[in-house]
Amino acid sequence: MNKEKTQKFFTMAEMRKIPVDELKPGMRFDKPVYIDSNNMLVAANVSIKLDDIKKLMRWGVSEVETAGNLVSTEQEIKAATARATMTESDEAKRIIDDYNKLLTQRVPLIEIHKEACKAVANVHNAIKADGQFAIDEIDVALTKIIEIMKNYPNIFLFLYGLEEGKNYLVVHSVNVTFYSLLIGMALKYTPIKLRELGIGTMLIDAGMIKLPAYIMHKQSNLTEHEFNQIKTHPLHGYKALRQLGKIPEKSALVCLQHHEQYDGKGYPRGLKGTQIDEYARIAAIADSYEAQIANRAYRKRVFFYQAMKNMLSSGINKFDPVILRVFLSRMSVYPIGSIVELNNGTIGIVIGSIPQKPLRPIVKLIIDSNKKRFTDTIIVNLLEEKALYITRALDETEIGVNLFEVL
Repeated sequence: MNKEKTQKFFTMAEMRKIPVDELKPGMRFDKPVYIDSNNMLVAANVSIKLDDIKKLMRWGVSEVETAGNLVSTEQEIKAATARATMTESDEAKRIIDDYNKLLTQRVPLIEIHKEACKAVANVHNAIKADGQFAIDEIDVALTKIIEIMKNYPNIFLFLYGLEEGKNYLVVHSVNVTFYSLLIGMALKYTPIKLRELGIGTMLIDAGMIKLPAYIMHKQSNLTEHEFNQIKTHPLHGYKALRQLGKIPEKSALVCLQHHEQYDGKGYPRGLKGTQIDEYARIAAIADSYEAQIANRAYRKRVFFYQAMKNMLSSGINKFDPVILRVFLSRMSVYPIGSIVELNNGTIGIVIGSIPQKPLRPIVKLIIDSNKKRFTDTIIVNLLEEKALYITRALDETEIGVNLFEVL
């Protein structure tokens, strides 16, 4: 072994791992800190900044490595942390802490989402072939979804964009499950009820498999005949779930009734009010919201705020008003990830809000009043900054940014 390789071997062997969630602004080591063997985070004796930590979280990095010792004092670390949070209220601190923890979960969420999509696709394939199917894979994936949602309730933020280039029916079903479980958890559902609800929403569009494939991808308006075919999919799905998969009645009703409307103007049976099973009433709200924020063959998606606005304006008669209020309370008027412009011309991304004051969220600024990107992390708490307010919500395409680049 030559000298260079020997030196590298012993250097790597001396490395110790530090979880990112243990890093604090102001930490300084006497040797470099590395993201991996090829990428250095900070050089020796250079303090770690809040922005460094946020980048690691955004990238999904869970730990860093160093062969050095911590040389900054406890007082230095406390002072640096205080400087980074000195303008934040206690409520804002909690929201920001939750947001920072959430940023570490994008990679795990993608893996769980991929597993869930595979499970749903397998069931869809079985139904297409009129074959019997089990839901073991659905159950495993659902358990993981429920677990990550309990720990990180806003994890739905990372669902955005996952439909691109993939099977829309499958991805939509999985995404609807996240939003439905969000409501179920807000309603304090037991684990058994969450499972029943989740099985139903994972297979919410199973009946669409029985329809001509071109209908799903048609870019022009459907004919009356085609729309009448669409209206048969809840019944096709219900029969398949009960006969081929022996899915419990409560779960299968989600598939059968999710297009019923609270005012009785839905399909296939024109049920109204509490004639519609509660799981289906939840799924109807989640289904409508998710469909709006996803790209479709025949239209572009709308952004989070506009989708929520549409739900409130046109959904008063369509949806259970109590469940709709629960969804609004949990998501807020400006859901996390919404891009907004403030009255001083700055643009930011909503990272959370207090349920009692949904119009005054916590905003991370990304673009200044001169339309230049901020290089530092600047958090504005609209609960405290009374002179500032939101003038409008924006789509990321309007300002030329990618949502995940500015989180």
